[in-house]
Amino acid sequence: MPRTRVKICGITRPEDAALAAELGVDAIGLNFVGGPRQISYAWAAEIIDDLPALTTVVGLVTAPSRENPNSPTIRELQGYDQRDYSLSIRVFQTYGDALLTLHGLLETDYRIAFHYWPVVHVQSRQFAAKITAFLGKQDRPLNRIRPQAVILDTASQSKLGGTGQSFDWNWIAEARAAGELEGLPPIILAGGLNPDNVAEAIRIARPWAVDVSSGVEVAGKPGIKDPAKMRDFIQAAQGA
Repeated sequence: MPRTRVKICGITRPEDAALAAELGVDAIGLNFVGGPRQISYAWAAEIIDDLPALTTVVGLVTAPSRENPNSPTIRELQGYDQRDYSLSIRVFQTYGDALLTLHGLLETDYRIAFHYWPVVHVQSRQFAAKITAFLGKQDRPLNRIRPQAVILDTASQSKLGGTGQSFDWNWIAEARAAGELEGLPPIILAGGLNPDNVAEAIRIARPWAVDVSSGVEVAGKPGIKDPAKMRDFIQAAQGA
């Protein structure tokens, strides 16, 4: 079985990004949405300057929706808003194709010009049907790029992510056994992961990758990564 890939999200400091790469992380996530881990495009450019070429940079933005059809962050990235546009292109095309994490499922026909991972907030065992319905919308002629993977995160009424709470990983195992994941993009598991539970999560859910943010941070300091926790998390995930 191929090894599970590791992404550390909510990076806010160049030294944390550099250490994550040194420890063998596959990808880092940069938050442009909001909350204590949000950074600017200018600061993102500083963070990625010293990263090795094989470390993937993933931008966290909000997806267009009925309530917010012109999401500012994705508009900037697609060139409609010239503020910070050159910096955003630098951030997402430094290492080749741009890659985005989209919070909020696309509810309207909207052309996606980048490779992306939609975030599905899991509330029940029926999460796979939600993904299938979303992919059906993406098969329409306007949307030619299907997601490379799908992030499963814990549902929350107040936060988009970084809750530190997990959902029932057995739901993923049960959906796979029932054949409900066949034909779907690879699964990235997020929500409540930390160095102590990531190996168990991988054994149960068998995800393509794991995504951690608060679980590798200094206690009480969102966005500040703990070197020992990052090391332990990566080693546990890669050895699971």
